[in-house]
Amino acid sequence: MSVILPLYVYPWPGQWDPLYTAAKKHPSVDFTVIINPCSGSCTGNLPDQYYQSEIPKLKTYRNIRTLGYVATNYTNKAIEEVLEEVQTYAEWGKHSNNTKLRVDGIFFDETPTDYSDKKYRYLQRAAGVVRNATSFRDQFVVHNPGNIPLAPLTTTANTANTYLNLADITVVFEQTFEKWVSKDNFDQLRKLKVRRSKLAVMVHSLPESSTKLLEWVVDSLSEMAGHYFITTVKETDAYYSSFSTAFQDLARRKTLAQNLFVEA
Repeated sequence: MSVILPLYVYPWPGQWDPLYTAAKKHPSVDFTVIINPCSGSCTGNLPDQYYQSEIPKLKTYRNIRTLGYVATNYTNKAIEEVLEEVQTYAEWGKHSNNTKLRVDGIFFDETPTDYSDKKYRYLQRAAGVVRNATSFRDQFVVHNPGNIPLAPLTTTANTANTYLNLADITVVFEQTFEKWVSKDNFDQLRKLKVRRSKLAVMVHSLPESSTKLLEWVVDSLSEMAGHYFITTVKETDAYYSSFSTAFQDLARRKTLAQNLFVEA
């Protein structure tokens, strides 16, 4: 189990401290952290100095994996532009002369849910570049369609011929707490016929409530996915630009949950 964390908090000094604290306090919890300096890799060879100062600190924690953010606009973005962004991330270490600035893979945002051979080939090419780039330590690929896969994808027999086999992790839900607990969504997420280790769920707008609610949320998410994130932040476009009050509790609950759930 791991926390998947869109770290869109600008790295002013001290702003990433909640992550460092959680990683140090909970060494058995893995953190997959998405770095997004410019809604992508930025137009130059490197991010600004604040990112260059903070990203290497993440590398001092063995339980933190870093991914560069690249949007595909549901494969409507030119594949050449996507590959250029991937290459920029791949060369951060070389251009900075600092191997600790290297990211471990790529988080492809806005990937499609509806299937077509053309879209599959697009995502296959993008993933292939990551897999073949030795500058990415883990050559790790995450897709974020943010939606539950269509019905044909919920059977084990069909999994091998979908986008799911192109990524190490696929985010199958990224919506509000209210939508997550709706019966249709909740039941569908529990019935997905895919290994939990390949799935992530991200829930925002969690109500500020009791510890019991948080415990139930984490336990329920653990039954749906091997990677998840929750936040109490409710402001649109601000879900990932600050650490919510639930962040430290999330890491603590994941430590406890590891003693309760076995990987499916």
